[in-house]
Amino acid sequence: MINFEAQFIMKTSFTIAIVILSASLVMFGQSNRQGTGSTDPLTRLQQKEMTGNVILSFDSLIIENYNKHLVQNSKNRGVEGYRIRIFSDNGQGAKDHQMQVRAKFLSIYPDIPTYPKYEGSYYKVYVGNFRTRRDAMKILDTIRRNFPDAFIVEYKIVL
Repeated sequence: MINFEAQFIMKTSFTIAIVILSASLVMFGQSNRQGTGSTDPLTRLQQKEMTGNVILSFDSLIIENYNKHLVQNSKNRGVEGYRIRIFSDNGQGAKDHQMQVRAKFLSIYPDIPTYPKYEGSYYKVYVGNFRTRRDAMKILDTIRRNFPDAFIVEYKIVL
């Protein structure tokens, strides 16, 4: 178990890293340079690719935690969001019915992405990528005209 002092140091290091990264993003946003090669702000700061009089030095723990954060986020594709489920069945012929429902949906709403899934012996069809429940609600009423059993579910989405 980590003691209180170690927890405090870790939280403080992470907070400092966030502040530094936020400041660097603001500075890069205001910079007129383009095509600097690296897309990682911390790396660009360390390589002194910026112009100006800003000098930053980083503690090795901040850099280590930052790199761990980048690795972790690269493994977790997507963000928390919402989709609309229009079909779910596990009976005989469910897979064929899933494909029919998906085809019908795509013919009516060609601009909304569909996601056929097989989850826990159920064939399901999810549609859309909505960042907020409110965004999903706007489309749900329209979809329910053709798919009356449709409802919103929380889902990890790719933007």
